[in-house]
Amino acid sequence: MSSHQFRGRLWRLCQKELRETLRDRRTIVTLLLMPLLVYPILSMALNRFLLASGKTVEGFTVCVANEAEASRLDQWLSDPRSVPPQAILDASGGEMAKFQVTVIEAESNESFEQAVRSDSIDVGIQIDELDGPIPRVKFFAERGDANSQTARRILIERLEWLRLASVEFVLKRISPNYSEPVRIEVVDVGEAQNRDLLATIVPLVLVLMTITGAVYPAIDLTAGERERGTMESVMASPVPRGYILLAKYAAVVTVAFLTAIANLVAMFSTLWASGLLSLLTGEDAFPFLAILQILTLLVLFSGFFSALLLSLTSFAKSFKEAQAYLIPVMLLSLTPAMLSLMPGATLQGAMAILPLINIVLLARDTLAGDVDPMGAMAAIASTIAYAAAALSIAARLFGSDAVTRTSEKSFGSMLRRPRQISDAPSVQAAAMMLAMLVPIYFLVSNGLIRFLQQIKDVVPIEVQLLFNAFALILTFGLVPFAMAWLERNRIKTTFRIRLPHPTAWIGGLLLGLGSWAFAHEAFVIADGLGIGGLSEEQVEKAKEAIDRMRAASPFVLLAAFALTPAVIEEFCFRGYLFSSLQRVVSPFRVIMITSLLFGLFHVLTGNTLLIERFIPSTLMGLIIGWVAYRTGSVLPGMLIHFIHNGLLNMVLYYQEKLDFLGAGFDNQAHLPPLWLGIATVLVLAGAGMIMFSKRPQPNLAIATS
Repeated sequence: MSSHQFRGRLWRLCQKELRETLRDRRTIVTLLLMPLLVYPILSMALNRFLLASGKTVEGFTVCVANEAEASRLDQWLSDPRSVPPQAILDASGGEMAKFQVTVIEAESNESFEQAVRSDSIDVGIQIDELDGPIPRVKFFAERGDANSQTARRILIERLEWLRLASVEFVLKRISPNYSEPVRIEVVDVGEAQNRDLLATIVPLVLVLMTITGAVYPAIDLTAGERERGTMESVMASPVPRGYILLAKYAAVVTVAFLTAIANLVAMFSTLWASGLLSLLTGEDAFPFLAILQILTLLVLFSGFFSALLLSLTSFAKSFKEAQAYLIPVMLLSLTPAMLSLMPGATLQGAMAILPLINIVLLARDTLAGDVDPMGAMAAIASTIAYAAAALSIAARLFGSDAVTRTSEKSFGSMLRRPRQISDAPSVQAAAMMLAMLVPIYFLVSNGLIRFLQQIKDVVPIEVQLLFNAFALILTFGLVPFAMAWLERNRIKTTFRIRLPHPTAWIGGLLLGLGSWAFAHEAFVIADGLGIGGLSEEQVEKAKEAIDRMRAASPFVLLAAFALTPAVIEEFCFRGYLFSSLQRVVSPFRVIMITSLLFGLFHVLTGNTLLIERFIPSTLMGLIIGWVAYRTGSVLPGMLIHFIHNGLLNMVLYYQEKLDFLGAGFDNQAHLPPLWLGIATVLVLAGAGMIMFSKRPQPNLAIATS
């Protein structure tokens, strides 16, 4: 059967799953009726909250017993000496609180207490001995009311500033030698993070609406069908079981996304109709741009959470058991959502790769217009990797026991090694490997940078370079090899360790000597088009790093930055991933996918987003990927990779001694035409040698376990 026929059947299967899901009344209630009922109630509660918290803008209500006390209080508050210092005013937004003074006939303290408790006033003030030398002021405030406590605090502070200024005025007149005990100067550092209420509330609603839409379809399409015994008819369809799983996943994602859209429209429409939208966004216009930004994030979030729910419900034997699995997940998902309320939580470091937390923080920063590109890249990449891992788990569970009434799988079975040995990893295993590689690589690279910054002045540069090599082995080396061991994959065939034809070695040597020039030109062209580009600060740091590396032995430099990446990265991309994808997609797609992944991992480096590295890294990935396909081996690609990295590092190492060759060593300048001509000849010659080399026949057995 052709791939076109398979895609047609997959599309019809997706339509069937989605149609059956939307036909259920409970789905319609969740999708449409709940938003229509819930958001009007929430808007009324929010209206009450905002009006209550808005008293600081309109002014506090203060009451006194008579007009004489009102006049004296107004005199105190109008005195310039009661104004706080400028530093305190700046800390509170630069504006002083306003007070509306009213008069009530208060015959006793009980009258003030009753007025405060009835919430008709914020603070009651009783002034005794008004005509005496020192009037005594008594404040009445409600202990459980934040506005009442705030109004009392501000009034006391204003009177204290007035008293202090009066005392200093008298001291200066009595004692000419009087000097102030201390003078205060305030210096603000950093940038203020102004996050509006919309950027705080929407991430919370984002989690709730997505969970609400994805939970029921995920249960019904897995545990529900298993319990009802309707899975047999689905499995009888002449399409692979992986297509059936993708169809169910597409249905869950679609329902979750539609639910999110319905909630968004209902939420913003209700806020606009109730007049609260301006309080949230600061504008009266309908926030179409904000909604589009949220919808973009919902696509990513719905895909991740739907995959997670689908993998969990695949364990369940019944509808009730699936609900028991998902209730703790729903409760736990609220915890990371609440982190958006914390001002200290930022999309950096480990927070950028923690599931749910990263996407909530990304939503908050996107709405606030303050997105860190590095953190956003890490959040998106890790979320996609987690979704792929969750789908791979669901695929393993959605195996031979999919049609039975009870699931034979368990959480413990996920960690058991297969009984039979396979020649290449499955796509699900490759997805799981990438899901583990993304957070491990992010944490190790960031941790290594901080560690090297601490030891750079006390540890020799050679040792620091060896730490770099060890970190690379720990990530791109250990993770694929550990996954291959867990899946019982043959090391030789999984990592494509074959001796190629001798002419392939010569072709790899020529390609390595010439391809670096085209990678350099790709970098310069991308920089000219405004893609990435290093800032002046990054350039200075790079020059300092190069100067430090020149103190090391060139052999150590080649071992850390040429040999180790060439071996370890090729084993990962043109070895493990290549052999996995080669079983299910065409060679062209295998080369493209592995090259794009190769380029993306070179962009995400430590705590810096090096976008300018994507095009040259992807270009080198395409060249090495083509060589890996033509030769059937990972070894010629290692040679190309080593020569490419080695040449670049040696040029930087001996840059001052190579000036006699003329221009061409500036990272921002094009290479001389003569250099490009020589590189072109080398690349064409190397490609010709690869083309006419004898390609060994692959011998990959399909895994049966």
